[in-house]
Amino acid sequence: MRRVFLACLSVAVCADAASAADWQVQKVNTPARVMAVETADGQVRVNAGGLWYQLTLDGDNAALKFIDAPAKPQPPESALPDSQVAVGTNDIAKAWLAQPTNRYDHGILGNKTEAGSLMIETRDGHTHEIRLDDDAVFEDLKPRLADLDGNGHDDVIVVKSYLKRGSALAVVAERHGRYQVVAETPPLGAAHRWLDPAGIADFTGDGKLDIALVRQPHAVGMLELWSWSGNALHKVAELPDFSNHIAGTRAIDMSAVADFDGDGVADLALPSLDRKSLRFVSFVPQPHEITNLLLPGKAQTDIGLTRSGTAPVLALGLADGSLVVVRQK
Repeated sequence: MRRVFLACLSVAVCADAASAADWQVQKVNTPARVMAVETADGQVRVNAGGLWYQLTLDGDNAALKFIDAPAKPQPPESALPDSQVAVGTNDIAKAWLAQPTNRYDHGILGNKTEAGSLMIETRDGHTHEIRLDDDAVFEDLKPRLADLDGNGHDDVIVVKSYLKRGSALAVVAERHGRYQVVAETPPLGAAHRWLDPAGIADFTGDGKLDIALVRQPHAVGMLELWSWSGNALHKVAELPDFSNHIAGTRAIDMSAVADFDGDGVADLALPSLDRKSLRFVSFVPQPHEITNLLLPGKAQTDIGLTRSGTAPVLALGLADGSLVVVRQK
């Protein structure tokens, strides 16, 4: 299966090379060096020189408009420092990483403090704790909420790292009134091997959610697609030469999900392993590259996603401190 998918990718690169002409990479004037990019309520916010700006689009023009610093919600007292609280709309109201611990010395996210537990607050006001054994941590900055099995209840997707066996992608769900880890991908096989989720969407068009991740985004760069079936995660595709994180940083959202080729099915955009280009990938009818855009510098920040009309528009900061907008012409 892997040989088929890799061969298809090679063909797709040749077949879709001309489609790069349909896209543009546009530099945006900034008042200072770009430090962060994020998406909030469908809008892109940019931190330049410590101040915040909103990306505005007017026809072919893109600019930054100064805004007050976004209000940061007060995290729960038990939350992992600098982590994010996931807010749900179904049975899970909130989920967050907790119980800071230094028992794992990796530090891939900028420090060696990871989470020993996951906290879940349900809509009925009850709080549940999923506490890991001493052989593992949650090596992540945020839980992700999604109904993977289609039963109408939220599941939690989070990176779980074993001290000796490396990272796995874990799914936490309620079973018989108790939240627990119900499925994991196989650990990567050795300490300090990490993976970064890249997106959760119906990437295959079958009506079910899939999870995209990059295995070892600093060294291996294998994009993998995992689907839920039979109460377990199954790998259904993999493609080489991707990255969505820089070692030692807390920017773990260096990817974006949208329908980039107009076929009605979600696609994925993320940098190449060397971060010199932005690659767009579709998984239907089989995994292939939609287009590959050379960037004027190495990708450095999370990727922001907004829209011009109905068309997706991406924004990201580069290693030289500049900002670019990527969109179709």
